[in-house]
Amino acid sequence: MEEEKFSLENKLAEIRGIVDQMQKGVSDFDQQVALFEKGSRYTKDCQEYLDKAELKIKQLIDGKLKDVKLDI
Repeated sequence: MEEEKFSLENKLAEIRGIVDQMQKGVSDFDQQVALFEKGSRYTKDCQEYLDKAELKIKQLIDGKLKDVKLDI
């Protein structure tokens, strides 16, 4: 199975959807926990992506970008 390429915009949309669901109220505790876990995982993915992008930009500014594969 081919891995889907990361999309910051898609992950942020997913997080917004999760927040909307949680704000509307989910009566099932297990579903609340599952939504929270999913949102936390997506948030972590986004932060890692942004950290890599920041590093790449700093390297570009400093003129130190070498053949670094950052997958962004």
